[in-house]
Amino acid sequence: MAGDTTNVGKRIMAQVIDDLAVQNPRRKVCTLPKGISPSDGFSDLTFQQVAQMINYTSWWIENTLGPSSRLETLAYIGTHDIRYLVMVMACNKTGYKPLLLSPRNSDDAHLYLLDVTDCSRLAYTAEHKQRAMEIRTLRSDLQTVQIPSFTEMLEGSAKPYMFSKTFEEVRDEPVLIIHSSGTTGTPKPVTITHGYLGALENCAHVPVPEGRVAGTPTSIFSANDLVFVTHPFFHITGIIMLAVAVLHGIPCVIAPNKPPSTALVIEVLNETKPTAAVFSPSLLEDMSESSTAMDALSRLRCVCYAGAPLSTDVGNFISRRITVINVMGSSEAGLIPSLLPRDEEDWSYFEWNPHCGIEMQSAGHGLYELVLRKVDRDIQSVFHTYPGLQEYHTRDIFTPHPTKPALWRYHGRLDDVIVLSNGEKFNPITMEKVIEGHPLVSRAVVVGQGRFQSALLVEPNWKLWNEDVPVQGFIEHIWPTIQRANNVGQAHGRIMKYKIGVASQSKPFRTTPKGSTRRWLVVEDYKDEIDGIYSKSDADELEFELPVEASPSEIKTLVRNVVSHILPSSAFTNQTNLYAAGLDSLQTMHLSKVLQSALRARQSPGSVTAQKIYANPTVEQLTSLLYGILTGMTESITSRIERLDALVEKYTQDLPEQHADGSGANDQHTVILTGSTGSLGNYILNALLGDPSVSKVYCLNRSEAKARQAKSFEDKGLNCDSAAWAKIEFLQVALREPLFGLDRAKYEEMVRSVDTVIHNAWRVDFNISVASFEDVHIRGVRRLVDFSLESTHNAHIIFVSSVSTIRGWDSRHGPTVPEIPLEDGEVTMAQGYGESKHIAERICLAASRQSGVPTTVLRVGQIAGPTTKKGMWARQEWLPTIVTTSKAIGKVPNSLGSMPVDWIPVDTLATIVLDLIATRRRTQSDTRCSVFHLVNPASTSWKSLLPAIVERYGVQPVELSDWIMDLERIENPSAEEIEEKPALKLLGFYRCLVKSEGASLAPIEVSRTKEASATMTSLGPISPELMANWIDQWAF
Repeated sequence: MAGDTTNVGKRIMAQVIDDLAVQNPRRKVCTLPKGISPSDGFSDLTFQQVAQMINYTSWWIENTLGPSSRLETLAYIGTHDIRYLVMVMACNKTGYKPLLLSPRNSDDAHLYLLDVTDCSRLAYTAEHKQRAMEIRTLRSDLQTVQIPSFTEMLEGSAKPYMFSKTFEEVRDEPVLIIHSSGTTGTPKPVTITHGYLGALENCAHVPVPEGRVAGTPTSIFSANDLVFVTHPFFHITGIIMLAVAVLHGIPCVIAPNKPPSTALVIEVLNETKPTAAVFSPSLLEDMSESSTAMDALSRLRCVCYAGAPLSTDVGNFISRRITVINVMGSSEAGLIPSLLPRDEEDWSYFEWNPHCGIEMQSAGHGLYELVLRKVDRDIQSVFHTYPGLQEYHTRDIFTPHPTKPALWRYHGRLDDVIVLSNGEKFNPITMEKVIEGHPLVSRAVVVGQGRFQSALLVEPNWKLWNEDVPVQGFIEHIWPTIQRANNVGQAHGRIMKYKIGVASQSKPFRTTPKGSTRRWLVVEDYKDEIDGIYSKSDADELEFELPVEASPSEIKTLVRNVVSHILPSSAFTNQTNLYAAGLDSLQTMHLSKVLQSALRARQSPGSVTAQKIYANPTVEQLTSLLYGILTGMTESITSRIERLDALVEKYTQDLPEQHADGSGANDQHTVILTGSTGSLGNYILNALLGDPSVSKVYCLNRSEAKARQAKSFEDKGLNCDSAAWAKIEFLQVALREPLFGLDRAKYEEMVRSVDTVIHNAWRVDFNISVASFEDVHIRGVRRLVDFSLESTHNAHIIFVSSVSTIRGWDSRHGPTVPEIPLEDGEVTMAQGYGESKHIAERICLAASRQSGVPTTVLRVGQIAGPTTKKGMWARQEWLPTIVTTSKAIGKVPNSLGSMPVDWIPVDTLATIVLDLIATRRRTQSDTRCSVFHLVNPASTSWKSLLPAIVERYGVQPVELSDWIMDLERIENPSAEEIEEKPALKLLGFYRCLVKSEGASLAPIEVSRTKEASATMTSLGPISPELMANWIDQWAF
């Protein structure tokens, strides 16, 4: 074992590395790739080198961020390499607690984790810069820093940076924070303390019964092993293996930064020749299908798997070639100490170490839950995670071996979460209930535990369905309902049509006395049928072959047949957007696989990736794509307008035909406000609190918002009166989810009371495509429409849109931009942000026309800073950036291109919004959808504001192009230069302003807005005095 072993379980990883760097400097920590391909070779990294990298990075953190004396959180999103270990140790030395974020997290997940861990700093590797910048756009107060490269860390010189605390001092302090996958809701942070890692280290020394061997990695592997690990280092398995490398001296192999495919693993195994490996079950299942992979795998001494169940057939097959070891653990509990089975045939069973407080408590029906009882905190990591508990219910359920009482096989989760073989998880209950709502369906059970994808078992209502009718006919009848169930479930849990089985009348689903389906008994009863569902999928692909001399018409026939096979009951033409017809990501993968198989049969060098299908989502376009690959012709390009139209159709095609009668003329109003913590949202909420006709405000935000909202109100000088705040209820929601992710009781409370919805939450990112807005934002608009349709008061939706939806307007469309709904995508700026808002506007219009939902669209222009002394136009936005950069270089641009200064102060804008809402409450019965333009009718010029900047900073006005040129002369700017001249980060935006010089933008009509808002009518231009007020607030 590494380092000083006299104090096992009470050692600090950072100190162990420093000690070994002196005592045994050439000892290997890991073997890592020299490049992006295994063929580039591998090299060993020693403790001396790792210690050097940690010291260098520690000083870098201190110099860049300063040391922390309060254990502040520093988030990290990085490339799969040893820098995870380096960053964690360097954070420990400099007083930070690192939060390791999965790059695959959604925006909402990232925001929640940053909020709940009180994190305002994000470090990232160069490869993840774009994702880091996307996250920063969602959190204006987030400081982002790019960490040094691997080479810089390794080759840079640095004196030692000591960690001087003792284990007793830091036992309960965090080493790092990881997070759960968020399967059943928001991802949950889990803090790993020094005591937690100490308990993991002690697991290697827990006594075992005589003649037995412990089944945990710390006992399975030795210092003579080299262990290949494919799990990411933000995952608990990856973290444990790094700890094993340091505390137990068992080096690991790190693969190149690529998804762990069979081909990659074979190359790494052949190049590095490890003695053992830790793989995911899905990877082992893929490898079992390749004789080359099995040959490479069989040279290992053993292989462990963790994270999900392994297929019994695959495990039996592999165990005949190599020892297979099942490892049990979790983020909260660390490793669950087990014993290696006496018989290798029992590889899929666990036998628990009797000294570790593990109990199997009956969960009924022959199932048992694993419960950890507190016996010794020094060997039980879970009681460092939850120090106040005396026992921890894991909710993992097992079945006993039929003849060997001490053995247990993992069966699933008490909360019915299904874990697929790739580790993805989903809860099928909501989907099942939707399917059971069909009159022909008695019961439905979604299966897929340990499989690559989900499947469905359906028990028909035999009173209404004749068993003699072909099964396919029954499936066709219920397929639309299954599609609706897919829409409410998670994408990776969706049911494909060819993954449906129908129960036999002679074998009814077993139920509880209360009438609930006994899921696990049904799965057991239908084991053979389920195996049959999964066994036929690969054969399906072989049915489709391209003719030897494939003409466009023959290819089109093939594509239609394949699509019909995957999406059989959907009516679609050759021009229909398949995603509007219901094609999802899992079906896209299958379609890609089938078409690629057809190409391979023709020995074509081209490929049909999922990305190419997304870009060519109609039968016509896919035909052109395939024909182009076969003939060498250029592939097709999706029409932008068709793409926008298809998204509108996708989210409006199933709107009900109804004309609800809701006048909204109540004396008292209950309002939903989304995005209350944003710049405009704060002021709208403040205005609502001051409106005596508003009795309640539900603030719906993606993360916990009450504390942030209170701080923001205080900073802006807004209404902090406790009596006013009694109107507010803060709710954490996911608008894209059914019921907004809330419990049904709370959702129905809002359905009964809300009469106005102000939808102000939207991602502000001008770099991403419209597709990136679909899942959360566009889908969220449709959820709000559905809410209005359900609501007692026919809730009026006020959608805060943007003038970017009309920035494509030119003289062909008319001399001015009218305040009316616009359905022509050509008038929208060719940019994902504007396109997404355009689609949302059209969803509102369709909801009004087809379903009678009252809607109002507010096309908002540039939102300026407040008119008050408190508050501030956010410093990172484009105008403050011009001002601070101008101060730094001594020059200020004398124009903004063709941009008019038709801005509206944010507090005034909020008042206009409330004016318009009041007007629309009176007119919504006559006009179901209205549009207003919120741009300042009293526009002014940039030149009129320049004196305020010139007088304050003594800068010289210059041509905009010259100002930009001065910045472009700064090559490879340092972090300090970028901080001093932040316009360097927005040069693309400013170049667009130059290009717009001389262009004539169509005037935007505002007459209807002025008629509906007295505040708008009296609005004056942005004045030099107001600019001076903002300069005071920025305090540059």
